[in-house]
Amino acid sequence: MIRINTETLISQEFQKWKAKTPENIEVLNSGSASSRQYFRLHIGEKKLIATYSTDVRENEAFFYIGDYFRKQGIRIPEVYYISEDRCVYFQQDIGDLNLLSHLKSEGLTNETKQYYKESLEMLMKMQLGAREIDYSKCYPRPSFDVQSIIWDLNYFKYYFLKVSGVDFDEQSLEDDFQFLAQDLAIKESESYFMFRDFQARNIHIFNNEVWFIDFQGGRRGPMLYDVASLLFQASANLQNEFRNDCLDVYFSQLPKEIRQSRDVFDKNFKKILLIRIVQTLGAYGFRGLIEGKPYFKNSIPNALDNLQLLLLELDEDVKISYFLKILADVVQIKNNFEN
Repeated sequence: MIRINTETLISQEFQKWKAKTPENIEVLNSGSASSRQYFRLHIGEKKLIATYSTDVRENEAFFYIGDYFRKQGIRIPEVYYISEDRCVYFQQDIGDLNLLSHLKSEGLTNETKQYYKESLEMLMKMQLGAREIDYSKCYPRPSFDVQSIIWDLNYFKYYFLKVSGVDFDEQSLEDDFQFLAQDLAIKESESYFMFRDFQARNIHIFNNEVWFIDFQGGRRGPMLYDVASLLFQASANLQNEFRNDCLDVYFSQLPKEIRQSRDVFDKNFKKILLIRIVQTLGAYGFRGLIEGKPYFKNSIPNALDNLQLLLLELDEDVKISYFLKILADVVQIKNNFEN
């Protein structure tokens, strides 16, 4: 019943816009963690993507961020129509081929590697091109601040640690959470855009170029967070040699005025990567272990492999010894999540 009502609403909005109804409305399964509903509208030889979401604040962030970065030359689908209640919108159809599906079908070929590097290049343009953006329009937070990081860490605690049955001391863990959040929160002087969920499923390949989607959670934040998100996406399972190659390219392209030493760059990357991995484990726990969605559940072993690799490389002076001990315990239960 809900699906029929939503399709009817989509058709009615299209009628308001074009004074006719679409010939066919195809329901799309995004496979994402979002509650947004997607449809492909067929109008003769033309196609559009229709989206329905009642989260108006998130929608407004999506409209604003997309409009801002399209003007900066970032390849983002154009929004053609927005309903009066801001819950339905029609946008450019850039097809179904994303970078993850290309990787899975073609492998890590030279072409695939080039798409990854082009994605990082356009990402940096996006990150550095946000000097005039109004971050107050971002949702749910204007910046990757202490509160944002605590939310991510608690997401991991409640939806992965507790669900997995790992024993821990609440106060000791909270002490390390507070230290880590204070250490990694974006500084007031930094005005870089953080995509937030920059992973290969949100990078589409259209007309042999990379395009970005699903940036509505973007905010002011550390540049390396998005790099970590892409290169250590669990389901992509990229080779370490290629990850390092991409990091080398990204580092070399940083403007001199913000480039740090390579040692500092690598140390900061590992700390940001830690936050990203535990955030994704929280998402995999909620969507995979609690809601039972296969994509997220099946991604857990690779995410734990990433975590194990990172734990071996973290510097000993990272002042979160109790949290690291718990993470080491988590790695030991990987077999519990393998088919």
